[in-house]
Amino acid sequence: RKALQECPAMSFSVLEQLRSAHEDIENIEKAMSMVLMDKHQNSKLAVTCEHALKYLIDASQQKSRIAVDIYQDKDGMRTDDINALAGQRGDKKQGDVWTSFYDKVKEVKDYHRRFSINQGLPELQNAEWFYLRAFEADRTDSLFSGEEDTGRRVDMHEHFVKYVNIKKIAAHRRSRFREMTYARLKRRTPDLEPDDPLVEQVMAKEFHELDYIGWLRTFDQFHETPRYCKFREASYTEYLESIISYLRGFLLRTQPLVGIEKLELQFDKEFEERWGDRSIPGWEEATHKDKLFSLPSNRLFNNKACMEHHQTGKQYKRKVEETQKLTFEEQRQLIVDSELEDRRIAKLESHAAKWHDLLSDTIHETVQHLQKKQSQTAEEMEADKDDSDDDEMLDDGMDVGSDFGGEIEEERPIYNPLNLPLGWDGKPIPFWLYKLHGLGIEYKCEICGNYSYWGRRAFERHFQEWRHAFGMRCLKIPNTAHFKEITKIEDAITLYEKLKRDAEEQTFRPDQDVECEDIQGNVMSQRAFEDLRRQGLV
Repeated sequence: RKALQECPAMSFSVLEQLRSAHEDIENIEKAMSMVLMDKHQNSKLAVTCEHALKYLIDASQQKSRIAVDIYQDKDGMRTDDINALAGQRGDKKQGDVWTSFYDKVKEVKDYHRRFSINQGLPELQNAEWFYLRAFEADRTDSLFSGEEDTGRRVDMHEHFVKYVNIKKIAAHRRSRFREMTYARLKRRTPDLEPDDPLVEQVMAKEFHELDYIGWLRTFDQFHETPRYCKFREASYTEYLESIISYLRGFLLRTQPLVGIEKLELQFDKEFEERWGDRSIPGWEEATHKDKLFSLPSNRLFNNKACMEHHQTGKQYKRKVEETQKLTFEEQRQLIVDSELEDRRIAKLESHAAKWHDLLSDTIHETVQHLQKKQSQTAEEMEADKDDSDDDEMLDDGMDVGSDFGGEIEEERPIYNPLNLPLGWDGKPIPFWLYKLHGLGIEYKCEICGNYSYWGRRAFERHFQEWRHAFGMRCLKIPNTAHFKEITKIEDAITLYEKLKRDAEEQTFRPDQDVECEDIQGNVMSQRAFEDLRRQGLV
């Protein structure tokens, strides 16, 4: 049996091999729990733990295949071993159980005498052994580049360079900026011509090529790329395929346990549904229905002038003659080929957008990291690097996995009979500090729904917190400094009414506060003066 011959350290007994396989599977499961504990306690080891789990799962599957092969018993060796344990001999004659037992002991001694290396003890393959082998097999250091930082960020500079070097897209980006610049300048100078030198001067001063950060933010918005830049454009197709390949590989490197095949089947299913509904952004209408599409030459143009110039050429006229000679079915096939090209490009864009959505958090983290680096000096970047190195050293020194010394310190409940608040270290604060801050004094606030605050400091701070502000807003009272120390609803309403009365009294009213004097020297209010003036008395 090939599967069993690959394990020379195993015993020659099939039942022993079966028992050993079950034992190894159980130890592998324990090793998996230890790896999961490490992953939970140290997030920086997440990718390493994922690869260790992948190694352990493969090892468990290999052991399971061995056990299944033994249970199937295609060669009858398992049945023979069971019969031997029952005392039945190979010649079908009834034997003695004890004779069979001592024969088996003799075979075991002969086996170990022949196959033991330097008369040493066999290696103990317990849970810790599988745990160590899983991390020894880890190759994450060689799987990621320095920019990717062990899967925390993406490194897509190569794909950015491909995008920038697509000539049609670069020309479109420049022409679009020129149109926007001309429209802006024309609002200031209505008689400005499109070929005015001022437009070129502003273009040379203000136009900047797309940078890496800007591309990372928007590279999944394929619908903003014009159709003529994508249709039958080999460089664009290569760009999409490289993005899909990188993002797919990055997900496999960071999460090796993910079922990539199932994800791709789901992507295909969603694409077929959306393509049938014509609901994919940018592909609502087929290319061959575009007014700027030329069926004989199978090309899509940027504008009408380019299309008319192309139609005056000899090559186009020759293509038209060849198309006219084709049958109806052959002409129909040209349209079908155009639709197939649309479908191929749309499918690539859809898959690239899906992979981007799966890794959106990592891409967002990459953008934030790059922006932070741009705003830092060399000294600050070096200090951040030193801090991260120190954190890694602390993590390496911490006992995050199983304790190979044999004892694991159990978490015991904190002894806190006085129910004291916990400090920054998770332990109760000293009783003298508790008394000093008056944390045993309860303050209730009716505006906050009779919520209790312990200690003067928490009570004073709560007047600016959301709970008190929400209660004041429900009472339709502004939460200003006048209402500090007010905790009763009735007191707050009374004070608010008094403040409104005082504000009305202090408000300047021209009809009462402005004084006027007539020619005889009589002083009166503006309102009285206006009444007398209307009557003609002054």
